[in-house]
Amino acid sequence: MNLARPLTGALRATLVLSLLLLAVWTRGCTRWPAIYYMTGPSMEPTVRAQEYFTTTSPPGTLRRGMLVLFRYEDEDGVFHVLRRLTALPGDTIAMRDGRAVVNGRPQPWPFRIVIPAASRSSLARTGDLYTWGPLVVPPDSVFVLADTRDIIGWPDSRFLGSVPATALLASVGRIVWSPDRGRLLRALR
Repeated sequence: MNLARPLTGALRATLVLSLLLLAVWTRGCTRWPAIYYMTGPSMEPTVRAQEYFTTTSPPGTLRRGMLVLFRYEDEDGVFHVLRRLTALPGDTIAMRDGRAVVNGRPQPWPFRIVIPAASRSSLARTGDLYTWGPLVVPPDSVFVLADTRDIIGWPDSRFLGSVPATALLASVGRIVWSPDRGRLLRALR
């Protein structure tokens, strides 16, 4: 009995299916997936510390509310920072008691304030971290915010100003590992 032929056929089918799935996931090899690790609580409640999540680079079509990675550089090095894209070029953005208001409409995105009394920071361009604006996003730039509105959310556009769209590295997809088993493979929005 020759088992090599059926095994070769199954192996070939598996390989072809794997390559097809890779082509679909990478959109014809024009976007590449990666996995990142969340080091701290700045994006809670959406992404918690110690969770691993998928990204796809480049980010593709930008949408308000999507999670993105952007490149941030300071004297300590270069960092890939996870934040929520809150406003696009030409949008008017404000914040009222921690809730983002884009083009006059309060947004439904999750956020948290850990220490309500800590609304001031000398690092912030906005003065008050929880209530400010309105500001207009310049052309070729976006406004990004941490879901944790306290100083823990640094760096985001309250501290850096608008971020050049060219600094966006990837869009965020799903949690692939979490200490909380109920959050595995959860789509991130």
